[in-house]
Amino acid sequence: MASAHAGAICISRPAHSTKLQLNSALAGLIHAARPLRYASEDQESTPQKEPDVNTPTTFKTSITATLSVRNWPRAIEFYKAAFGATETYRVPSGGVGRLSIAGAEFWVAEESPEHLNFSPETIGGCSVRMLLIVDNPAATCAQAVAAGASQVVPVAEAHGWRVGRILDPFGHHWEVGKPLH
Repeated sequence: MASAHAGAICISRPAHSTKLQLNSALAGLIHAARPLRYASEDQESTPQKEPDVNTPTTFKTSITATLSVRNWPRAIEFYKAAFGATETYRVPSGGVGRLSIAGAEFWVAEESPEHLNFSPETIGGCSVRMLLIVDNPAATCAQAVAAGASQVVPVAEAHGWRVGRILDPFGHHWEVGKPLH
């Protein structure tokens, strides 16, 4: 006979039990332990079409950066002037906003040491380098320099790219480039 006690299954064998009763109890336990099957598994399998990630009803996974800065309002204005960014979202109380450069989104947030979000100015450098892929890297770098960035590496051809690097006024490095092929 099978019974359950505090989550454990116990099989007891009374003195008059037969091998058949024990086998029936074990068969019931084994049946109960099999994985569940769904009704759709009993039907002939048909290939499923992958969801189109471009349809508005399909969620699309993405990765984006959040740049920690000192003087958040000034940083927002710099990215608008340097890269033609548009502000697509702002936390109502300020200090955090999402920007888009021709559809490429990133976030900018006031540094927050209490949340372990430090600007490059605070930590004396940057652990992430942004890569902005544009049609005309030289023009984009020139625009960023005119807005207050420093040229670190002039735009040139290297490793199959036309690429240069700038340092924004908030300590973030940006490679601005375009693949050649």
